[in-house]
Amino acid sequence: MKRFLFYILSTVVFAGFSNAQDSRIDSLLNQTAVISGPELSKIYYELSCELLDINPDSALYFANQSELALQKDDQENLLPYLYKNKGKIYEIKMVTDRSLFYYNKAYEEFIKLENQLEIGDCALNMGNIYFEMANFSDAYFFYMQSLHAYEQEGDQRGIAMMQNNLGTVAHKMGNLSEAERHYQDAYEIYREYGLSTDECNVLGNIGLILYDKQEYDSALIYFHQVMDILHPDSLGTETQRYILSGIYENIALTYIELGALNTALSYLRMGLELAQQIDDQYIIGSVYTSLGSLYGEMRNQESALFYLHRALKIAKDRGFKNLELEVYDELAKMHAGLGSYASAYNWLLRYDTVYKALFNEIQSEQMASLRARYEQEIRDQEIVQLQSEAQVQKMLNKVFIIFIVVIVVLVIIIAVNLRSKKRTNQMLAERNLQISNALKQLSDSENELQKLNKSKDRIFSVVAHDLRNPVAAVTGFSELLYDNFEQFPVETQKEYLLQILQGTQRIQNLLENLLIWARAQMKAVKYEPETLKVKSMAEDCVREMKANLDHKKVDCLIKIDKKCLVHADMSMIHTVLRNLIMNAIKFSFPGGKIRITSKNEAERCTITVSDDGIGIQPEIQEKLFNSNEVMSSPGTTGESGSGLGLVICKEFLERNNGTISVESEPGNGASFIISLPVSHSTSVSP
Repeated sequence: MKRFLFYILSTVVFAGFSNAQDSRIDSLLNQTAVISGPELSKIYYELSCELLDINPDSALYFANQSELALQKDDQENLLPYLYKNKGKIYEIKMVTDRSLFYYNKAYEEFIKLENQLEIGDCALNMGNIYFEMANFSDAYFFYMQSLHAYEQEGDQRGIAMMQNNLGTVAHKMGNLSEAERHYQDAYEIYREYGLSTDECNVLGNIGLILYDKQEYDSALIYFHQVMDILHPDSLGTETQRYILSGIYENIALTYIELGALNTALSYLRMGLELAQQIDDQYIIGSVYTSLGSLYGEMRNQESALFYLHRALKIAKDRGFKNLELEVYDELAKMHAGLGSYASAYNWLLRYDTVYKALFNEIQSEQMASLRARYEQEIRDQEIVQLQSEAQVQKMLNKVFIIFIVVIVVLVIIIAVNLRSKKRTNQMLAERNLQISNALKQLSDSENELQKLNKSKDRIFSVVAHDLRNPVAAVTGFSELLYDNFEQFPVETQKEYLLQILQGTQRIQNLLENLLIWARAQMKAVKYEPETLKVKSMAEDCVREMKANLDHKKVDCLIKIDKKCLVHADMSMIHTVLRNLIMNAIKFSFPGGKIRITSKNEAERCTITVSDDGIGIQPEIQEKLFNSNEVMSSPGTTGESGSGLGLVICKEFLERNNGTISVESEPGNGASFIISLPVSHSTSVSP
């Protein structure tokens, strides 16, 4: 039987459209014939909002017309709201990629406007889409972004809603302790502000956590708390009836686990009565299925078949494929338990037919995508293999020529010096030694070539993966400017040029890290240690990053003891500090703070670079410094990177007898700690 998990998908509830709304649409349509300029774009936007639930295709048409006009003149900053509306339209049309694209555009624009409520709402919408796609990692990320925005705004209900949704994601991922923590945080807020309906949602979810932990008595306590708040005789809304119906079914499941089948049956009947009151056919069918399953366990086969067939009729009439699958599964189990294996087999055949019809298209798309990726990887491997074979063939040709020359020289020497056997033998021995050395050198060269090929393959992989997005951004905005330059206002031109500049900067940073890493792999970076002032180096790095800090509105505080002197290579340590500061900027929220501190010990100096950004998941922390598993994650405003920065930091610090580690909790920022040997020299580099 199915458990009811209470989950808040959106902050907006769309009501039915009345005659007054039809009149509003007619009025707006009449105005389009007499209004022009910026006011017309606003009318188009309002039409797209009014038509959102009535006719998504018409809503999309007017949204596109509005966007075209607003690109030329957007004095009221209406574009972000239009992008958000287009995201909702595509979500209704189930075009997921376009929906995410426009929600993300709206999200980025609202960040620029510092509109925290809209930032939170856009992040919530993207989190909901990823949740429905079962992409729980991205759903958790955007729910955290939404939570941060609501905290900035002080919106307590929004904070509680995000805590509940974060708990739901953690619950789905099997992290029950983290889910319970989020649910408890949401419950405290709902209880404090007297939001009883939302409070019941969270209490039901906490009860399910305890149910999953097999703490059934404790789970019942929470379920009964909901019943105390939502008494059947005083229910005011359909939402409350829906919640109480789900609670009844969850209580029934709990009593089934405790072996109290008759008590479970009474709660299922109460849940059915509420479901019939709100006329939710899916819930009614689900309760029928649960009743059929329960009667089957009670050996009352006649009642079991009655309810299961009623559920099956609802599923077929309403097109509820998932419910139909559940009913077929229960019928097959029941007939198998009765020994009617032929009937059980027939029900399983029907289950299989519906399952294939429901999931075949999705599986086909996934297989096509995987096949395309596989074929592309095969082609890339073939190119690399051909390049490697060509280089090896060139080397073998050189070896063959050298060998032929040596043989010819030996023959000439033997022919000329036949009379002197001793001298000839001596010369042959010398030549043989030369050949042996040459072959050894060739073997060493081949080994080095293999190492360089591996490094090259890794560089190609990083370039192919991480240059794609910034290059695509530069190309896309360049083409857009080229095709529509005369139509765009100056502000839009500047905005697109800024996007091109930022993409170019990301490409430059990526290439700089790639070149440093490649030179390090080829041992081309010389190690020249000297006495360094850490504070001066940190201040230099922060000055270099000033444009990045100002663009994201992030403050950087340096609290390093002037006595913090280390014995290390200046160029390498400068690269390490620059990469750590760049990472802190990337994963900080706009308006955040970065702190660079130090601690002196007898023989070591410890420098810590901390931020209050999104933090790092524990499973990712274990792979951050592994050169065989280069990790790359998007920043808080979509910044990309190669993932090589921390690998370079680790390699450079090891060459300077130093260490690096990380301390972080998801959602609470990260601290990177480096340790270097203290310098006892009196001569200090400026």
